[in-house]
Amino acid sequence: MGIKYQSTVQGLDSFVVKPVSYTTTPAYKQFVKADALRLANHYKESIKHYLSSIMLDRKNYRTYLGLGISYKAEQNYDKAIKALETAREMSYFTSQVHYELGLCYLVTGRFCEAIKCFHHAISLDRNNINAQIQLAVAHECIEEFDMAVMIYHAVIENNPGFLTAYNHLSALYMNLGEFKSAGCVFSQILKVNPNFYKAYLGLAICFDKMTNIQRAMHYYKLFLNKKPHSHHCEKIKKRITKLQRIRVQQNEENKLAVV
Repeated sequence: MGIKYQSTVQGLDSFVVKPVSYTTTPAYKQFVKADALRLANHYKESIKHYLSSIMLDRKNYRTYLGLGISYKAEQNYDKAIKALETAREMSYFTSQVHYELGLCYLVTGRFCEAIKCFHHAISLDRNNINAQIQLAVAHECIEEFDMAVMIYHAVIENNPGFLTAYNHLSALYMNLGEFKSAGCVFSQILKVNPNFYKAYLGLAICFDKMTNIQRAMHYYKLFLNKKPHSHHCEKIKKRITKLQRIRVQQNEENKLAVV
């Protein structure tokens, strides 16, 4: 009948030969210490222990993965990529390895390679929402905006409460000058989270750009009510005052036109 595994990863792991005493080896102890330091955001210190672990044992892909993540956090992308590529060679079926490598490729401008990595990460873990978002970002970087929009919409459809996708989509629409579409996304955000104050500011800017003075002022004021101590407050108040003057001027011009 064969062995039934709960997941593909569990099945693959069963073929990896691990020494019984592995968890007590000096290499493993260095790896555990490095991981703890990395998770505490002490990246520079963790790198030393990852390297010490690798000197003792070059067969643990997780050591290279952790080393790559720490190098990335220290913005040493060349070394991060080298470590993560090694981890990928050792454990090709680990989604996180492809994802972290994709991030490094993305930040260094190797967009096509980043896209391939994110595709691999998603194929291995369909629930990796962050990989889907970064895949869309990578498509934005090479100006494949339709593809990026499609991915963001797909993420939102499958994860309606994931605000990051809405933020990226609304920002993309605004950068493309599609303020009506951006406004629709901000409205969706408020349905998910009525207290997400940035959406009010986003709607205000969209209506402002579309010269809908009344609605722009309405949402600017709502934003000020929600976030009275924002560092944007003074600029917004000045903008409201200017829009009020424009509205008064338009009303006077309309009266003259009627006469």
